Amino acid sequence: MNNLHEFIDYVWSFYNTEDGLYPIKGITKEIILEASWLYLQMCAYPSQPEYSWGDGDSLDRERVRDIILNAPQFSLQEVN
Repeated sequence: MNNLHEFIDYVWSFYNTEDGLYPIKGITKEIILEASWLYLQMCAYPSQPEYSWGDGDSLDRERVRDIILNAPQFSLQEVN
């Protein structure tokens, strides 16, 4: 990834409710941005050694997803 905007679009492509592979009900790009910012902060602190930025790879995407899903208002939708 070259920038945060590309990463947000990458995460969006997996979890949006229109054509995402694993839609999350109620997700927005703003929510992805907020979760990504939190994740980047977690990566920056030595007290969180289990987190490290992988240049926007699938593990980064999944960790941002987990941050979002830990909020009680979100859940994965079933895809028909």
